[in-house]
Amino acid sequence: MAIARWATGILLGLLLWLGLGHYASAQSEARLESRLNRVESELSRLRTQFRQVESQLAIPDRPAPDPPAIAPSLGEPSLDEQFDNLATLAIELKQRVRQLETRVTQLESAAAQP
Repeated sequence: MAIARWATGILLGLLLWLGLGHYASAQSEARLESRLNRVESELSRLRTQFRQVESQLAIPDRPAPDPPAIAPSLGEPSLDEQFDNLATLAIELKQRVRQLETRVTQLESAAAQP
C-alpha cells in the first residue's frame, strides 16, 4: 500500500512538474509572439510614415526608392509547424502518461498480492 501511495505521489508530482513547465513555456512564447507582432506592426507604421515624408520631399523627376523587404528568420518555424510540434508533444505526453498509469496499476496489483 505504501508503494502505491509513493508511486502515485511521484506520478502526480511528475505530471504537475511537466504541466507547469509547459504552461510557463507556452505563456512566455505567447508573450514573445505578442511582442513580436507589436514590433512588426510598429515597423509597418513607421515605414508608412517614412514613405509619406519621403514622397513629400522627393524631387518630382525621381521616384522614391522602395525600402528593402525584411526576410523572415530562417530558424523560426511557422505557426503551423509550431502547432504541429505542440500536437506531437501532446500525443507523446499522453502516451507516456498511459505507460505510467499501466506501470502504477501493475505495481498496485503486485503490492496487493501477498
